[in-house]
Amino acid sequence: MKRHRLNVFVNAPFDDDYAPLFDALVFTVSACGYRARCALEENDSGDIRLDKLVELIRASPRSIHDLSRVELGRNDLPRFNMPFELGMALGAKRFGGPAHKADRIKIMVAEPYRLPAYLSDLGGNDPDAHHGDPAALIRIVRNFLDVSPAGGPLPGPGRLADAFQSFADRLPALAREIDHRPEEVGGLKNYRTFLWCVTEFLKRAA
Repeated sequence: MKRHRLNVFVNAPFDDDYAPLFDALVFTVSACGYRARCALEENDSGDIRLDKLVELIRASPRSIHDLSRVELGRNDLPRFNMPFELGMALGAKRFGGPAHKADRIKIMVAEPYRLPAYLSDLGGNDPDAHHGDPAALIRIVRNFLDVSPAGGPLPGPGRLADAFQSFADRLPALAREIDHRPEEVGGLKNYRTFLWCVTEFLKRAA
């Protein structure tokens, strides 16, 4: 997998409660002119997940990490996947050689001031809290990406939030165009199909 300046590695929870936020995250990255990359884009049981993550992080000069799932799960254990992948990205930035020194990393949480309690080694970092609100997440992602790939200004957070709502309204029709039921299409359900719908919407809206 080749490194590309438009790649943005997305490290986020893959559960039903997070689905609206995940859809907003992928949409915003795409609407800003970048490419959202995550472990869901390949569905090959022969791939080793760790190898896949290494390749995605290696190929992405930007990464977004949502650490909002740290509560105890069904087995009375917290979810370590998101902090682990953040650690991989931080390791790549510090030890990955000249190509990674300029990597940019955004950390998000659900509520403010939670990060030091469970990841004290990152004390001094200032993660952004989205409070479970897609509009707040859109603002955070937009401000992190900062400029378009061409170097110009990005649309404002409000404009992007409006575009995401328009996309959500249009998604059932886009799903039917490709012989899917509306409830079958979502970022966490079938990532590549969802990304096609996002790309098609943005193309038509341009």
